[in-house]
Amino acid sequence: MEGKKAIWWEDEREMAELIWCAAYLDRIIAPWSIEQPGQSEATSSNDQEDNRSSGSGEETPPPGAIESTLPVAYPENIDRPTQTSRKRDSVESDRSSPVRVPDPFPIPEPTAISKAILPLARRVPGLRADELDIEVTVERTAEAGGLPMLAFRPPLERWLEVHLLIDRSPPMEFWGDLAGGMTTLFRWQGFFRDVRVWWFETGENEARLLSGAGQIERNPRSLVAPSGNRLFIVLTDTLGKAWRSGSAFATLADLGKEHPVTIAHIFPQELWQRTALEGAILRPLIAPGPASANVTLQVGERLRTKQILYRFPIFNLSPAHFATWAKFIAGSGGNSIQGVLMGATTAGVNMGETGEEEAAAPEAESPEELLRGFLIDASPLARELAKVLAAVPLIPPVMRLAQRRFLPDSKHWHLAEVFFSGLVEKSTFSPEGATVPDAWYDFYPGIRQLLLADSANRRTIDIWRGIGDYIRDHYGEFRDFSALIPNPQGSLEDAVSDRSLYFAEVDAAVLRTWGGEYAAIAQNIEERVRQRKQEILTPEKLLKFTFETLYVDKRGEITKREPLEAYYYEEPLGEGIEPLTMVAIPGGEFLMGSPGEKNDDKSQKPQHPVSVSAFYLSQTPITRAQWRFVAHLPREGKNLDLDPAGFKESDNNPVERVSWYDAIEFCARLSRHTGKNYRLPSEAEWEYACRAGTTTPFHFGETITGELANYDSSTVYQQEKPKQSPNKTTPVRSYPPNAFGLYDMHGNVWECCLDPWHGDYQGAPPTDGSVWDEKNIDNRYQNLLNSINELLTDNRYCVLRGGSWGFYPNHCRSAFRYNFLRRRDVRVDNLGFRVVCGAGRTL
Repeated sequence: MEGKKAIWWEDEREMAELIWCAAYLDRIIAPWSIEQPGQSEATSSNDQEDNRSSGSGEETPPPGAIESTLPVAYPENIDRPTQTSRKRDSVESDRSSPVRVPDPFPIPEPTAISKAILPLARRVPGLRADELDIEVTVERTAEAGGLPMLAFRPPLERWLEVHLLIDRSPPMEFWGDLAGGMTTLFRWQGFFRDVRVWWFETGENEARLLSGAGQIERNPRSLVAPSGNRLFIVLTDTLGKAWRSGSAFATLADLGKEHPVTIAHIFPQELWQRTALEGAILRPLIAPGPASANVTLQVGERLRTKQILYRFPIFNLSPAHFATWAKFIAGSGGNSIQGVLMGATTAGVNMGETGEEEAAAPEAESPEELLRGFLIDASPLARELAKVLAAVPLIPPVMRLAQRRFLPDSKHWHLAEVFFSGLVEKSTFSPEGATVPDAWYDFYPGIRQLLLADSANRRTIDIWRGIGDYIRDHYGEFRDFSALIPNPQGSLEDAVSDRSLYFAEVDAAVLRTWGGEYAAIAQNIEERVRQRKQEILTPEKLLKFTFETLYVDKRGEITKREPLEAYYYEEPLGEGIEPLTMVAIPGGEFLMGSPGEKNDDKSQKPQHPVSVSAFYLSQTPITRAQWRFVAHLPREGKNLDLDPAGFKESDNNPVERVSWYDAIEFCARLSRHTGKNYRLPSEAEWEYACRAGTTTPFHFGETITGELANYDSSTVYQQEKPKQSPNKTTPVRSYPPNAFGLYDMHGNVWECCLDPWHGDYQGAPPTDGSVWDEKNIDNRYQNLLNSINELLTDNRYCVLRGGSWGFYPNHCRSAFRYNFLRRRDVRVDNLGFRVVCGAGRTL
């Protein structure tokens, strides 16, 4: 018994604390409200007294000042009936959980953790001796012959005041429940003098300390208390920019000059190398006494560096780690702990002038390569969890519930391994402005299918049925997956909202893996999803950019500069790769063809009116970097060379040495990846976009010069001065744009169009801007995925537009048409393309 006493308590008072803890642990849950009625007045006086004693000159916020915005999970048995949305506005619902949560408490094993931190529940003498010491008073009174001799002593008080610094970088939003659980755990046990919560903002390069619902920025030095007995705990995943820049470490080191500062890490040690701790030195730290400031900690092993090191004790959220840390702080069972050491001058990664990390752009990877990389690095439980999550919508509460139900031995960091694996992205259907916990996510294209292919169909059904009630209760509707199994055709209903389409995406992925009639149904669903994703690109969601275009006379002299603006959206193509910029081209009418321009021919006549619907066109020809990303995506109809270009000086040079068939395959893969319909432009769309409202031979005016485009500028078209041309491709955007904000419409590389070749415009060409193809009876150009095999066997001549780096200025005219490709599989070093998304019909 003596041995146990030495470990768990030091006197009868602490023994009583242990008994109390055991009796009331079942009540250690979040209250109905963080701020109880009447609390504000009681805390106000205490705060003012504490601020005077600290001498900091700045107010410290009251304990409840920040928790009004802190996300705290309210535990509830997951088997109870859930509150409906109508009940959430009622008074009664304010006192209960609006949703069921997967875990009984956000922090894993709260009972064991409460027991582990008991060494911190000691009491110490207070500052003022105002408590009557009866024993000493009796003794002195007896010695004085009965004359009362009063003796006073300082009362025993709680030892430590805990300050929780909750990291608030974007990735940390996913762990809002853990932040709330940590606050609850420390506050409602009664072990500490006070528990205060601060936001530690690390989303930008400079760390900031914020307090209160008003998000008031505070000076970290204002938290220093001359009287000591203050303990700082930072709950973080060290993924924010301020950790990588070193600013967060420097801020905490400033507090560590006077107080103990500990990092409570979300992830276990095996995942630290994926965070800003990748460059940290791991060494044991030794404390000279209880609650020692970080600056006094000694390194337990010899170091081979003389640079100044920031020292931080660190632990993760397991009971064993909590116990080791509590004994380290209390000095009651061990004076050493695992620590991280960061160089004071080199903390974080090397940052460039822009504040962004300097790193080489990674090569695009196929879904198979991405998944293979995850499976190599991930823990066994994380691998299994990924397979479970492949069968459910990736909404954080749903993900946690699926984890709890079907992989109960997994921990929160296993979910982190999947969520931050690089396999997950935000869904197009996610509610606009939703925070991380409320947003909807999806696996990158192809990943879900690969994971499902490795899971038994029976288990997939069980997972979906297991969470079906939860989805229906909390999101109002969902695609009834189990109903699709016996009768897929009869179960399909019209999708009426983005939410139903989001759930339908998961259905389609699962059904496709089964083949047969289910694969056909999956294709039907996927087509609806693609159409809706395309419709989501409304003008309200577009980005705006400003630019300047210019016009020249026949001598090539600039006669006018015009500031303009245009709208666009970006199609992400992987980390480190410039997104595909798709410019909104407004609908309108124009005269297609040549009115009789210099060096024209009959193929460009007769000129005829065309009305073009609005569409989106890539701002530049497809670049080498963009090509490589898409070429790594799963094959749709043919293989692609990963880097076919002959000119490799820059990733921003247009890709060339690609055939018309290659361009079709590119569009099909991009369509599958994004869920939108991408294709090559029709001839009419290309010329309309190139002219941008002009009627001159070039969108610049009557002529073109070597300062305006990349072509054989040694040849004169009008009266401009000749100039030596580059004789190779140049990076896109090297020359001025046209009035629609499009670059390189003249020169650089020839660009493929969808239309088969016609010798001239006789024979009723379409007047609506669509593809001119008499054989197009199935609208195959509107969805390349549905007609990829047919298009890849079409051997008619194709149309090229725009000229190139090695051709004369005449070939760069807006009206010029070329058919030098006798076969659609020809590859030459001046042939590229750009893509269209959106409107347009085919003849």
